[in-house]
Amino acid sequence: METIKLNTQEAVKIAEEKAMTLADNSRIRVNSQPTLEQAKKSLAEVKEIRKVIEEKKSSIINPLNEALKNARALFKPVEDRVSVIENYLKGEILRYNNKLLEEQKKREAEAEKKIQSGATFAEAVKTIERVAEKIETIPTRKIKRLKITDENLIPRKFLIIDEVAIKRALFAGEKVPGCELVEEEIIINR
Repeated sequence: METIKLNTQEAVKIAEEKAMTLADNSRIRVNSQPTLEQAKKSLAEVKEIRKVIEEKKSSIINPLNEALKNARALFKPVEDRVSVIENYLKGEILRYNNKLLEEQKKREAEAEKKIQSGATFAEAVKTIERVAEKIETIPTRKIKRLKITDENLIPRKFLIIDEVAIKRALFAGEKVPGCELVEEEIIINR
């Protein structure tokens, strides 16, 4: 396959045609020296096709990734500031809402005492209604979050094995119970 500067669509079309031809010609069973040589030749052609595809793909993707990185960097400082402000304001609103809820509990207790001491229900409810109106104007929602109270009690099925860290430790000579490095032979495409 010749290395010629082609536009991306032409390169993809040629690579696709070459791959289809190669796929038809590559259905061989390696059981002798001539079939081994044929398989090696086909493997070299596959490598060339892969190289052209990767180059053309990179010529499109790399500028896009760079533009994406630049766009994120451009907006990051403003997004960070906005997040800090948003979190602060939400915290203040939540703090005030909690204060109102405490006040409502006190007033409910006072209303209960008033009712027990002979006041009418309407008189007792008026003090509670004012706080309830303030609370209703603050939009809140309850969500469920995970809080780990004791890592040692978590069942094994919920633990994720960090293979990269295990390999790093094994290559460094550390012993990791239940793990070992094994050699596996694979075909490389030179």
